[in-house]
Amino acid sequence: MIRGTTPTLEFALPFEVDLIAEAYVTISQNQSVVIDKSLSELTCAGKTLTVKLSQEDTLKLQQSEFKTAEVQIRVRMKSGDALASDIMRLYVGRILKEGVI
Repeated sequence: MIRGTTPTLEFALPFEVDLIAEAYVTISQNQSVVIDKSLSELTCAGKTLTVKLSQEDTLKLQQSEFKTAEVQIRVRMKSGDALASDIMRLYVGRILKEGVI
């Protein structure tokens, strides 16, 4: 993911999204939450959760030669079960000119 861009992150789930009561896609760096998107901000279809990030979102991420962000999905099913994905790591690419375009 490159700072200052508008990436779409798509997650394939092992179950239908209509079984989900609540969900969060959380992105952190340096053990601090930077971006947190709730179910109302996600697009859900079939077995896929999709989140579109804004320039403002990705500009909150820090950049350096080897900087990564951690991403995790947490869901509460309608049955009451709470699930969490493994933590995924994404490279954060740098930009030369700071700010929203």
